[in-house]
Amino acid sequence: MAEASDAVMAVVHVTAPAHLDPHAIAAELTRAINGNAKRPMTAELSVARDVRTPPRRRDRYRHGFVALLSFGDQEPPDELDRRVRKIACKALRRRFGHKMAAEVRTELTTAEIAAFWCSMRGTPRRPA
Repeated sequence: MAEASDAVMAVVHVTAPAHLDPHAIAAELTRAINGNAKRPMTAELSVARDVRTPPRRRDRYRHGFVALLSFGDQEPPDELDRRVRKIACKALRRRFGHKMAAEVRTELTTAEIAAFWCSMRGTPRRPA
């Protein structure tokens, strides 16, 4: 994995059937992003705590994930949000069915980055 300063943090919201485990969804997202041959990038995903929202409909939940995307020696692609969303939607629909949807956001505020960093790496140690 690249250094955290070389990575781009993204928030991924997935709307899925209620019976699906969010960890299975995260595993499929990781496989899809890491295995994309057109644009090599690596992803480290974590289920965001307390982001599972009540169902909009009876049979669907919205799950939140935090991702660190790294690109090796290359620059991040243009329209990164759209590219990751396209990869995610295609993989999730292929694996779990047509009721899956994904939204990706990479433009985060400093407060969001600080909060989501704790989901990825835990609370930073403070000197005594």
